[in-house]
Amino acid sequence: MEALPQVLAPRRPARVHLATPTPTVLRCEDGSRVAGNLQVISAAGGMLLLARPLDPHILVSLMFLSDGGPVLGQAEMLSPLSGTHQAFRFVSLDRKNRHNLHLGIQSHLAQNSAEERWIAKYRAALPQNRPPRRRTLKIVLSSVGFGMLVVVGVAYAFHFGFLK
Repeated sequence: MEALPQVLAPRRPARVHLATPTPTVLRCEDGSRVAGNLQVISAAGGMLLLARPLDPHILVSLMFLSDGGPVLGQAEMLSPLSGTHQAFRFVSLDRKNRHNLHLGIQSHLAQNSAEERWIAKYRAALPQNRPPRRRTLKIVLSSVGFGMLVVVGVAYAFHFGFLK
């Protein structure tokens, strides 16, 4: 297996938040197995939902099925974020598994991109909720005109003694 470079990349790898958790199996160094669900994945690592967190910094073999195919690699468990959520980082992935992971991530990114385009198209088709300015201007001018008509009518009535 090829070791992944530990140098910090200038750009963080794309993260994919999975709509439905992906079943994952972890095999610890002592031979025990732990089942979990993968919730977030990137080329560098991800986030697991576990019944109970594992000790930080232990190495595990991580196995799951992505849209690109099965992925099997070595991972280091990081500090737990809660009683059920724990992050990990990939320590090594062979070429085939890295390719499967990359295909799975690209598949989700393309799906999200298509959904975002559909949402943008839908929003563009919705009528604008703002009333047109001309209509507002008509209402204001009509109200002012009506008010002036009332004032002139009252003044006329007082002048000719209709309201004495």
